[in-house]
Amino acid sequence: MEFSAILAAAYEDLGYQSSPATEVVTRLKRYVNEGLQALLAEPGIDRLLEADVPFTFDSVANQAQYAVPDGHAYLRRIMDTTNDRWLASMSVADYRLFSPDATAVTGTPSHYVPLGRVPVAVQPSNASSLFVDSTSASDTNTAYLEGIITGGYKRTASVTMTGTTAIDISSAIASWIEVTDFYLSAAAIGTVTLHEDASGGTELARITIGQKRPSYQGFYLWPTPGGVSTYLVDTRRELELLVNDTDEPPLPRDFHPMLVKYATYRDWEKKDDSRAELAKQQYDTWLSRLKYRLHQTGDGVPVAGRRGVGISRLGGYYPVDTVIR
Repeated sequence: MEFSAILAAAYEDLGYQSSPATEVVTRLKRYVNEGLQALLAEPGIDRLLEADVPFTFDSVANQAQYAVPDGHAYLRRIMDTTNDRWLASMSVADYRLFSPDATAVTGTPSHYVPLGRVPVAVQPSNASSLFVDSTSASDTNTAYLEGIITGGYKRTASVTMTGTTAIDISSAIASWIEVTDFYLSAAAIGTVTLHEDASGGTELARITIGQKRPSYQGFYLWPTPGGVSTYLVDTRRELELLVNDTDEPPLPRDFHPMLVKYATYRDWEKKDDSRAELAKQQYDTWLSRLKYRLHQTGDGVPVAGRRGVGISRLGGYYPVDTVIR
């Protein structure tokens, strides 16, 4: 069902006209999206948002921090395809314990350390000036930056962009060591980038067309890579809310009606209508059926636990599908 069909069914079930008042339309659109968000936050159901294509990147010698760009909600797995190994997850606390100086220990990473949402892909390599530019001459709005300068002091700065010509975010500050936020006063017309030292310097962050700020899922590799390897990152995509009439929810199509039930439940609940309880029961029935459907796919069985599935790095004396435990 498209968004317009879901709304039309909710209008009918709730007794509204086919074209109800604007406030009703706005409220029910919010309820449908609220239901979609709650549904895809359920354990097991959130896998419906797993990215179809893994994010790929190459490590850089002596660089510990990396990031997955906008559109990814969180990391699921990271695989070193150069060495055919999955990386284990490590907490930030353990990372600080084992690696207080990230540059002190280098080698082939065995772990990754999720950092959650971060404002830039990489932080400045040293105390630097920061520059901003765009691929469009029409980007002449204001760029804002919040961060830390040498000595640990917080500073903020802003500058009016000059389109494709790079401009210093603050001519008075040349000692940025950390960026804590970077955003625009209006949505980017072109691709806006933040660079270290000068135009064409190391790219720290990128704001894509139509967005006002960058968004990354950051992580460390441990130990810090000593060379170049290629990695695949499985992620859960960010949920895109239903906006246009032709948008469809990322659910099996035969379960789209459950969003109608959620919207009717919420609207009747707002009106203190006794029918809210029945609508909620109907929604819960749909939810249990969806969970059962997804469970039937066998998703709950770890691949490494299935006989004959695995990657062997033990040499020619072992079968190629030997599972390493």
